[in-house]
Amino acid sequence: MGTGEGIAVIIPSWQEGARLLDALRAAREAVGNGEFVIVAFDESQDIREAARAEGVTWLDAPEANRGLQLAMGAARARGNILAFLHADTRLPAHAGPLMERAVTVDGVAGGAFRLRFDRTHPVLDGLAWMSRMTVPSAFLGDQCLFCTRAAYVAAGGFRPQPLFEDVDLARRLARVGRLVRLRQAVTTSARRFVDRGPIRQLATNALLLAAYHAGVDPLRLRAIYQPTAPAAATTDHPRHRQDQRGIADRRPGIHVGRRSEA
Repeated sequence: MGTGEGIAVIIPSWQEGARLLDALRAAREAVGNGEFVIVAFDESQDIREAARAEGVTWLDAPEANRGLQLAMGAARARGNILAFLHADTRLPAHAGPLMERAVTVDGVAGGAFRLRFDRTHPVLDGLAWMSRMTVPSAFLGDQCLFCTRAAYVAAGGFRPQPLFEDVDLARRLARVGRLVRLRQAVTTSARRFVDRGPIRQLATNALLLAAYHAGVDPLRLRAIYQPTAPAAATTDHPRHRQDQRGIADRRPGIHVGRRSEA
């Protein structure tokens, strides 16, 4: 595992196509100088070559498993601050300095931004308001979870689970140090809420999260959340493997209105 200076932005991807390149360019603008690592499954050769031409580190994942992909990216990255960014999330201006400043405070392990969506709807606005919360389970991947490398390693890194990998890591990071909520907001895509309906998707998310906290295997839950996802290479359930410390130390119709630009 590298131990370089600065921020490493790690972006997992599965069939994002051109959206992945948009995410990369937007992240560069928001972060400034930094390292960018893409861990992709089932992306085209054209996308791979275009990303590499922009100087990113590209890793091909063996399956569509976000926890595994993020762990692979963290293992390859060299930065002292790790920022985990979804391909459909856009960072606010000056995100790099904001993250750097946040982790200089004594006792802070990491944090996340507030959330807003690229569409408006009462359900989405309510979720955005709730993103102000600072309980560990409220620090989610679509808010750009970030942490110091030292805290990431101490927490055991991402476990290779395909769903709620962010909740799992945030809870363990909170045992290492404090998680802070930045006042600035990322903007994330509401496409899943639009496709399925905001109320239905909210209910699905709540039920899945409750089932996860009750100990249901994330692989089973992913089959509900992403029924079109390819089968995982393994059915091993990492939450029940007591010796699993992630792979951080390894190398390898409702109308939803569009939000106006700020």
